[in-house]
Amino acid sequence: MGLIKLIFEILDANMAKMEAIDPEFVERYQIIFQKDPNSRVFALLTEAYRKMGLLDKARIVGESGLSKHPDFASGHVALGRVYLDLGEPEKASEHFRVATE
Repeated sequence: MGLIKLIFEILDANMAKMEAIDPEFVERYQIIFQKDPNSRVFALLTEAYRKMGLLDKARIVGESGLSKHPDFASGHVALGRVYLDLGEPEKASEHFRVATE
């Protein structure tokens, strides 16, 4: 479980500046993601959407990104958090497990 904690800490550090979600910040990541759907920025965008309460949008972006980057641990953590917020702990747990492998 130490690795999961480390991944959460890394993701939290990257998202710390977004605590009071800045729409301009989110828009920049949306533009990057739209220009390059293969970008790993999907993890940050997924987390931003989650924090904004846009859970369906967060799930869609997270799933799309992970279809291209199935081994990207931060993406699995971000999507796992979305599934926790959606009340789907089994799916969340699976993403957290994959993130630690």
